[in-house]
Amino acid sequence: MGTQGDYSPQSLEKLQFRRQFFLGPEFITGFPAWTRIQVGTDHCLTVHPDLELYQATNKNKSITLLGFILDPNNPEAGNADVVEALIRKFDRCDDFWKYTGEFGGRWILIVNDGQDIILFQDAAGLRSLYYSQPSPSKQTYCASQPGLIAKTLNLAMDKEALGYVNSREPYDYEVYWLPGDATMYADIKALLPNHYVNLRTGQSQRFWPDADVKGLSRQEAVAESSRLLHGLMLSARRRFDLALSLTAGWDSRVMLALSRDMVRDLYCFTLTYPHTENTRDVTIPAALLKKLGLKHSLIQYPKQVNAEYKAVYQTSTDAATTAYCADAQAMHDCYPQNRVCITGDVAEIFKCYYRFAKPKGADVSADDLAQLCGIGTHPFLINAFERWLSTAEPHNVHLLDLFCWEQIAGRKQALIRAQYDIAHESFSPFNCRSLLVTMLSADEDYRRPPEYKILTELMQQLWPEVLSVPINPPEKIRMKNFLIPMLQKLRVYELVPDSAKSLGRRILK
Repeated sequence: MGTQGDYSPQSLEKLQFRRQFFLGPEFITGFPAWTRIQVGTDHCLTVHPDLELYQATNKNKSITLLGFILDPNNPEAGNADVVEALIRKFDRCDDFWKYTGEFGGRWILIVNDGQDIILFQDAAGLRSLYYSQPSPSKQTYCASQPGLIAKTLNLAMDKEALGYVNSREPYDYEVYWLPGDATMYADIKALLPNHYVNLRTGQSQRFWPDADVKGLSRQEAVAESSRLLHGLMLSARRRFDLALSLTAGWDSRVMLALSRDMVRDLYCFTLTYPHTENTRDVTIPAALLKKLGLKHSLIQYPKQVNAEYKAVYQTSTDAATTAYCADAQAMHDCYPQNRVCITGDVAEIFKCYYRFAKPKGADVSADDLAQLCGIGTHPFLINAFERWLSTAEPHNVHLLDLFCWEQIAGRKQALIRAQYDIAHESFSPFNCRSLLVTMLSADEDYRRPPEYKILTELMQQLWPEVLSVPINPPEKIRMKNFLIPMLQKLRVYELVPDSAKSLGRRILK
């Protein structure tokens, strides 16, 4: 879709609900350009043309793929190859997930065994899925965002959810991810990673962890992780033109190391914010790529948000805030179209992201989880975390790693990915169940910050030169580089008179 920098009504219309879908008893109206396909006899799927779609059938069974799915054991395989192979081997819905453990990508599978139809996602749930919880006499609706379901069913927002959002501090400009499986609508839930939803019952079911995770030595964990990452990256390379978003951090550095054999074909870039040109997230990637003889592109944050673009963005994302609207517009203006963006998303799952000072094995409460996340103590939040704790069955997986998997990855990072769908498709090589389980199988001391020994060893094997420039060195930041961007994010900076801005820059210089 050649829409780069194009703000014409025709171009913006194509961006509305980009890469989204709707599943219900009837096809959704108002989108004549969207693809329509039947699932079973009672379900109608309507899909935006920029979201990949494939359906395989075998007698009374079917598997429908939304998005893209990658097989690291067969990098040559396309979506059709993977789905056709799956339908030849599956019998029942309830254990189908076991066939998908080594797959990567960003996808949803709609699996029909002739009796039940279930939906579930890629390992970390980066392809968002929401579903209604109907009365016994009604069908279940599913969609890429809750607003599409709410509009169809004429649902009002939940007062408790609104109270929670309004309780957030006004300076909190981060993406407003909602806790547990909650949405802004009482009768609509988010499907969490490690769960599937049954269309007949409108209920979700946890399927993982289903047993203890087997421990691995550091050598075994690195070898298997390297194999899977290589296969996934090779599969993506054969499918797409790729781009790589770089910062000073660990995750994007691993992605660069993994790209060694294809790096000349990558578009390597950093999104810059006003007055942040000398911060480490800009200077470190620039220094590293220069040392490696590679081009580093900068994508500039827009001076102002286009009103028509913002309207399409707000309609399409159904998010509580528009924190990423300007970021997405920057991509719309400058990012090369039709390139899939490689990210280091979901690495937090195995990086011991959350830990308490309390002894291992001590009970964890909803209040503890809220304190860890730093997103308030509103009853809506606490109740959602209590519901999550009541269904969490971690076996020997650390409860906080499972929490990070299903909340930080499955809610927060998935929402960020959804907000970028208007601009580009994305791919995280870490988003693979077998890979995540392999990493979690390594000893905690090997995964913990600040050394992240398992990531360091991976990079030493993949491309040791990427370690020639420090990762996340101490920030040499001036006060203006902190204060001005913060004011801009708060939408306050534009209210400051030009004379005061000039004086402030001189004082903060």
